[in-house]
Amino acid sequence: MTEPSTPAARFMSFGAGVQSITQALLIQDGVLERPDAAIFSDTGWEPQGVYDMLDRVEREIFQPLGIPLYRVNNGVIQDDVLNPNKMRGIPGFTASKPYEVEVVDRWGICPDETCGWRKLRQVKIDSVDEVEGMSLFTVVTTDLSDMAGLFDSIVMVPKQATLRQLETQGAYWTPDESAADDSDVEVNPALQVAEALRRAGLRRLPDEHMACRSTGVIATASHTEIRRDYGMLNRKCTQTYKLQPILEQVRLLLGGAVGEEKICRYCEGKGERVAPWRAKRNETEIAECSVCEGTGTISRVGQPPSGVWAEQWIGFSTDEIGRVSNRGDTRYSKSRYPLLELDMSRQQCIDYLNARGWGDVVKSACLGCPFKSNAEWRRLRDTDPEGWAATVAFDKAYRNAPGMNHQRFLHASCLPLDEAPIDVKQAREWKPSTVTDQVYAARLKLADEGDPDGCSPYACRSGQAAA
Repeated sequence: MTEPSTPAARFMSFGAGVQSITQALLIQDGVLERPDAAIFSDTGWEPQGVYDMLDRVEREIFQPLGIPLYRVNNGVIQDDVLNPNKMRGIPGFTASKPYEVEVVDRWGICPDETCGWRKLRQVKIDSVDEVEGMSLFTVVTTDLSDMAGLFDSIVMVPKQATLRQLETQGAYWTPDESAADDSDVEVNPALQVAEALRRAGLRRLPDEHMACRSTGVIATASHTEIRRDYGMLNRKCTQTYKLQPILEQVRLLLGGAVGEEKICRYCEGKGERVAPWRAKRNETEIAECSVCEGTGTISRVGQPPSGVWAEQWIGFSTDEIGRVSNRGDTRYSKSRYPLLELDMSRQQCIDYLNARGWGDVVKSACLGCPFKSNAEWRRLRDTDPEGWAATVAFDKAYRNAPGMNHQRFLHASCLPLDEAPIDVKQAREWKPSTVTDQVYAARLKLADEGDPDGCSPYACRSGQAAA
């Protein structure tokens, strides 16, 4: 059966941000046709300004035009993130607990004169030997911390290989054909090691040596440093709290039926269970099932009738063309980008809003979104004391997660939010005091500039663009 070329309905994904309000005003001005409905997916953690703007748009634009606004949700994200029985994820920054690392300042030859690895380190080159235009091996003479070409080749040959075995292996060796040009011709590792063994007076590779860890060198001077490992958690919040509830509402509006309630297979209908992460740690604490929300049953919204599909409006502007993708499309929902059709950039949307008296639109993103820029954190602190206090409290509660060794933070500096350098406007204004601090000094530039766009259900418009 051929799919109809005309959509059964047109739905507007409405986030109450710059682009989506621009689309609403364009509908009011007659530039865009009237959609059948607008859908707002509420994470429960939007700035108050977003909810105020949502009410205003519904009151002044949607209701007069007869456009229904559906407010959908999949839970309250900040509560779910802190609930140990749900453990929902946001892309928080992570830092390990401080640990000591020994840093070698100077290397020296292994003091054990019987060490075969020491003998390999002390091999001398009387003349430059060439194999296909490259030296057979490089001997460490000044920088003993460098494993050198010889030791790079040793790891490519069998352990404790004899001189004869290496010579035989080398005779059948062929260079890597993927080399881009003649400068990438590889050295024959077997013949390289064999030549080194001959010059060191050895008949096979030495046995393992504990003192120098089979490298021929030991540390003669070192110091300790306190370090932390940094990272970032995966972002799943957009899929869970934005896209899923929107698509469920689309199925309902297109005629998808709510299925019969079925017993939750995760808790066997009991409404409670041992959380998966607890089970992995052999813990037995029982709590509310995170799948059925304690009801013991699950019901799903089914697919709409075959061939029925909706046009889903997404408010991407021209400066977001790299984020346009059909990954969010389904059999019953196809994306459309009205602002791209009108060749409107984000700045043009802002100018249009100002001209129409809607210049106070705030960015649509969760209060505690880790992708916030320093400017946005300052704006939250300076204009919404209540929201700032709630976010600081969340950040502290978010710090330690069951089953995680690393600590979690909302700010890229991996400092508590009320201590983070959000007043730093440029990375160079913040002076790193230790080598470890320099690891995230560069990240402060991203933290200050941030991303110009908020959260979209169809492509998270924060962080790196998806390939």
